[in-house]
Amino acid sequence: MRCHWLLLGAVLLLGAIDVTSSYNVWKLARANGNFAFCLYKKVIKGAVGKNVFFSPLSISTALSMTYAGARDKTAYEMCLVLGFCPLSFDVHATFEALLRSLNSPQATYKLALANGMFVNTKFNIIPSFINLLRVRYSAGFKSLDFNKNAGGSAKYINKWVEDRTNGKITHLVSAGQVLGSPLVLVNTIYFKGDWQCQFKRTEQAYFHLTKTKTKMVKMMLQTAVFGYAVNHNLRCQILELPYDGCRVSMYIFLPMATEGLASLESKLNFQSATAALSMLGKRRLSVGIPKFEIREKLDLKGLLSSMGMNRAFTPAAEFGGISSARPLFVKDVIHKAFIKVNETGTEAAAATAVVFFHSLPHVSADFLADHPFLFLIRDEMTGSILFLGRYVK
Repeated sequence: MRCHWLLLGAVLLLGAIDVTSSYNVWKLARANGNFAFCLYKKVIKGAVGKNVFFSPLSISTALSMTYAGARDKTAYEMCLVLGFCPLSFDVHATFEALLRSLNSPQATYKLALANGMFVNTKFNIIPSFINLLRVRYSAGFKSLDFNKNAGGSAKYINKWVEDRTNGKITHLVSAGQVLGSPLVLVNTIYFKGDWQCQFKRTEQAYFHLTKTKTKMVKMMLQTAVFGYAVNHNLRCQILELPYDGCRVSMYIFLPMATEGLASLESKLNFQSATAALSMLGKRRLSVGIPKFEIREKLDLKGLLSSMGMNRAFTPAAEFGGISSARPLFVKDVIHKAFIKVNETGTEAAAATAVVFFHSLPHVSADFLADHPFLFLIRDEMTGSILFLGRYVK
């Protein structure tokens, strides 16, 4: 039996939500949040001493589009890993409501999500699959020749991604990755938001990599009223930095100990993080956080397999909901992400492709992020974790 592989991709952008579906959207965001922290724990195992940054929502959306065409054991494994199995409602209809809510044109920030289907000219896809992705995910459709013009096809997809992420995500897929592929699914997300309270002062300061190693960073400083808490169970301070409009916020989990990030990561999951964030209270604080920029590329195939999504990557995969003519399996799941945090605010983007010596003055602050910390960016209306990462160096 001849098998073909499937290439899928994702990039994200951030709409309004009707009352009847809001509870389902909240439950879907909870499933996505559980998936986010499970994936985070897998990612950090292979990233000792390294910065980490990715968009769980981008990855979940790309995989959900793939799940729409999965059947039998393949669908069951994906359902378990993505956390969809306990959900009693139509996941794809709820994704439609979620994405509509996030893609709000009235927002004071820029948050945009986009989906695309890129189909081999020689490959026949079941019309109902195309229609589902168009209706539920607003996915665009483009026919490309992955057999005779893989280079041009990869260039077209990369330009599509680049245009939708303000040039921050480039070269998502290569000609070799799309060569002969029947299908590439892409999801993109782009976020740019100004802080509600912008940082007016920046000073050189030490960032403690470990108890004995330091580096100099540009530390952004300000005093204002923030959401804040000390969590003794997690042994960390938590700071909320809202973006203009207050619908989206960055949360920083700063360990009490200089080398306390690993302990924090071992205790933190979606439930404990959500509980901790619910305990924040308003307080006037002097705050210091470093300016930073992270670029990340993740090959998710091995990570997803280790989470239990195995069959989708083998010739035994069942994707009969995509095509009944030829068996398909997922070749690659590729994710690229970017974040830049400065005095004005944050710019972040992500794309996922699934193929088939002088001493310095002491800086004083109530909340001083001068050692490794974990951070996330969350949509407050739906509870969706848009981005998740850590800064360690």
